[in-house]
Amino acid sequence: MVPTGHNIVELGIKLLKEKKIAISAFAEAFSLAGVTATELKLAPLKSVFGGDRYFEPKELSAFDINYPTLDSIDYFNNVTLDVIGNCLASLERFGSFVATDIDNTIPVYDLFKTAAAIQNCLNNELKDNPFLLVSADFSGIQDTVYTISSKGALKTLRARSFMLELLTEHIVYEILHACGSERYAIIYSGGGGFSLLLPNIAGNVKAIDGYREVLNKWALQEFSGKFFIAMDALVFNEEKLKDKGIFKKLRQEQSDNLDRQKSRKFLRQLDKLFKPEMPEQVNLQTECQITRRDDLPNKEMRDLGSGEKMPEHNPDMTKTWVSESCYRQYRLGDKLIGTKYVCRRKIAKDDRSGFVQLPTMKSTPTKLSFCYYVVSSKLIHNSDAIWCINSWTERESSRTLLYSNYVRKYGDLTAYTKKLGNESHTNVEERQAKDTDTATFEGLAASSCGADLIGALRMDVDNMGDLFRNIESFAALSTKSRMLNLFFKVYLNQICAGHLGSRLSPTDIVGKNYTEKNAAEENKGRNVSVIYAGGDDLFILGAWDETTELAFDIQRCFALFTGGMFDTTKKIISGGQGISGGLTLHQPKFPLYQMAIKSGEAESVAKHAKVQKNCFTPFLLALDHVDKGYEFYNNQTVRIIDWNDPTFFGLLENLVVLTEKHITGNQIDTIKLEAVSKGFIYKLFEVARVWVAEGTLYLPRLRYIFSRLEKQYIDNKDTHKQAGIQSLRSILFSSIKHEREKSIKRMTLTLNWFEQLQRNK
Repeated sequence: MVPTGHNIVELGIKLLKEKKIAISAFAEAFSLAGVTATELKLAPLKSVFGGDRYFEPKELSAFDINYPTLDSIDYFNNVTLDVIGNCLASLERFGSFVATDIDNTIPVYDLFKTAAAIQNCLNNELKDNPFLLVSADFSGIQDTVYTISSKGALKTLRARSFMLELLTEHIVYEILHACGSERYAIIYSGGGGFSLLLPNIAGNVKAIDGYREVLNKWALQEFSGKFFIAMDALVFNEEKLKDKGIFKKLRQEQSDNLDRQKSRKFLRQLDKLFKPEMPEQVNLQTECQITRRDDLPNKEMRDLGSGEKMPEHNPDMTKTWVSESCYRQYRLGDKLIGTKYVCRRKIAKDDRSGFVQLPTMKSTPTKLSFCYYVVSSKLIHNSDAIWCINSWTERESSRTLLYSNYVRKYGDLTAYTKKLGNESHTNVEERQAKDTDTATFEGLAASSCGADLIGALRMDVDNMGDLFRNIESFAALSTKSRMLNLFFKVYLNQICAGHLGSRLSPTDIVGKNYTEKNAAEENKGRNVSVIYAGGDDLFILGAWDETTELAFDIQRCFALFTGGMFDTTKKIISGGQGISGGLTLHQPKFPLYQMAIKSGEAESVAKHAKVQKNCFTPFLLALDHVDKGYEFYNNQTVRIIDWNDPTFFGLLENLVVLTEKHITGNQIDTIKLEAVSKGFIYKLFEVARVWVAEGTLYLPRLRYIFSRLEKQYIDNKDTHKQAGIQSLRSILFSSIKHEREKSIKRMTLTLNWFEQLQRNK
């Protein structure tokens, strides 16, 4: 009997059950996967990103963040198998946090999945070059996702981001189905690309090349040339897997092939690109109000409120004109909330519902053929294929789609913020908002303490090129990619909801209590919505104060997940993989694509400010004249902060101690300094300005400010506030010059945060 990839997956299940197995029957496949032993034993798993501690050996769950925090492991009782449906899904569920004695950084799942894909190729009749490496890289994602104006921007943006996530899964499904391969052939998928290890069967390369042309023809029509799919199919032999150096060259060769394609985008569609055409819509009111496309005829436009198609003649200027694609995405935006399944259909249920339409491999160069994807909270049994979102326990499906689906609903807002959110919703859709609707920018901004502003947060893992450049096997590539996707697409949802794990608590400056339970006995969570997250970066919008706090939570969790050490005394995490971020503040009606651009600029400042990166640029646009004194190499940096800087939070938390909360219902509207004039804050701003401009720590002025502050509180019986003043004094008047300068360096950003918290509604 010829061994198959499925046999190896079953062998992985057997290892999880018996803790030790012989693999001699599959020696060649495991040898090419980097295993030369004849038997394997279960072993504890370390982080593939570094560190000396181990993950707890337990099943994979979307609701429980597993960090490598254990010193040693001598048990595997938590790996209790419940094999359901497809064995590969069960292997991922129970084999993601245990390794083998061959390599304790590679999970059982990734090792056996890789060996299964290799075995499937070895069974190929073309013995000289039995392997086919198919990889894709999407370019123009940000231009595609973020080019959206204000009409229904938030949920349309989330739907468009979801569509691109689904596009990756769709292309993988099409190729696997056409080539007769299983999902164990997926090396990685996500972050704007994928890589598959397939058998080199006659016709596969030609079919994949043809599908690439089909996809880019569709992309040109759909996104006006802003989005391009580079896809390469590379054949190779066993020798490329035996030698680690040659393996790196193989990956580099394919990377070069993809780069060449990206440098010659739409080569087959140049006639379309350079054909001069007048816009179909010559009126600002009749162009798409979401993307501002003006090249679509009336018959491809709809009214955003009713979904009615626009008449070809005598256009109605009172309607909200959007393209058919944007209309479907807008409708899809609300359906994404609480959805559990993605179902593939041959036909769409109706043309007014939210769905995703994507081209199949049955398309020809002259005619595109489509399939349709719908999302649902219930299983649709007559579907062609089903994906479960962030779940590995469903018996009806063997496919899991990882998706960052945390979003604030209208029903989660307070009474005050609901009023503002409903007004903006009514203006767009001409109906009252429902509890299940996506919260609008106005609703999110009003949920802030202090100023009603939106915080736009961009974060990106540092030195990703170095992280993946030296990978020496498909199993290691699979592990690193999958673990990053697990964090950014699954664990991020829990972090936004306030579930950081047993060792960490959410950052909470004014006491909003994000872990308070709601009516459904779930954490109240944060007033933010994830727009995009996956691969190595993210984009989140929400109440400015909560988004800022969330950035610190994400960094701490990511550092711990990637091998960092938790200091129980200082309550900080050292080590782990670095991540940099930038945050900007905006009015709710500020164009969304500009929010993305500005927060991206803030992130870039953090990336270039220090050699070691791993820092944060908050409130980039709020520094006005102080900003002019900033230079990257200057020791007087005022734009950025280190994530674990105790001085920054020491100053901020002690300033907040001096305030009282102003609460309406169950919402903290603002905080106000008690018995202290607002001039106190402006005087501290001036001290910081003098230090930046002149390099002088103006101690006499600072001492005068604090003497006045202490006089104002001398009769105050509140020992908590008195302690806050003394803590501020100890930080600002440290006997160590370096510490004094560090505190003034952080003062500008601290005061910006504090000042925004004090703003009136």
